[in-house]
Amino acid sequence: MKENLMQTTDRTLETLVLTDLIADEPVRQKTRIHKFTGKEKHFISLVEASLLTRRHRDKVGRGFVKGGYFGHLIYDKILAQEGCMGVRSYFAAYNDGTPTLVLVGVDQEGNDMLRGVLGADMLPCHTFCGKYNLLNSDLEDHLIPKRKNAVQFTGEENHSITIAEAMHFVRNFRKDKSADVIKGGYFSREIYEAILAQEGCVGIRNYFAENLDDTPTIVMVAVESNGDDMIQGVVGEDILLCPPFCSRSTAL
Repeated sequence: MKENLMQTTDRTLETLVLTDLIADEPVRQKTRIHKFTGKEKHFISLVEASLLTRRHRDKVGRGFVKGGYFGHLIYDKILAQEGCMGVRSYFAAYNDGTPTLVLVGVDQEGNDMLRGVLGADMLPCHTFCGKYNLLNSDLEDHLIPKRKNAVQFTGEENHSITIAEAMHFVRNFRKDKSADVIKGGYFSREIYEAILAQEGCVGIRNYFAENLDDTPTIVMVAVESNGDDMIQGVVGEDILLCPPFCSRSTAL
């Protein structure tokens, strides 16, 4: 593994500070706007990632959904869109409250590409987990026999959804939550390309995680066809959270 793929994120992101001046109105508060390049660094070590996923498991308890898998096809379609710098993953939920994610492309201005490809319907872990590892289990889990996945992962799984379905899922998640709740976050195309380029990778598993300040985040790892995480490879985190790094007015 090259050293630069395992280093922690450089948080000194290039920003622009804008001040809107409108006649007969007071000066508005300065707003920091990140210029999205597709090369933001999200590489972290396995040890760092495991601490974040464990914080989430400790918070929600055993038996809860830890995260889920998306095949490479949905990422290929989103990232192939002209002007796409990366993917924003929105926290979402089904009608019964089961957590999921909604995926959408992001342009240079940080806006959601709503007229393009949208993804959801991740294959959830517990049901579709690989073997126990530092990202998905605690010490006592290793004492329990692990059944094999009933399916083989191909990368061609269909995760495409409509904008109406996407809106429904994200609203399910935000129901009864405050207006300033963390809605999701952005990963650059560079981290997706680095993960998906690994030999044997058929998709990505997104693990729900918690930062040290209790804000939610996502840890990403490659998945091979038998459903196991490729934990010796590239691991991604340090998502640019929304807020503050949100799209302008959007249905999502």
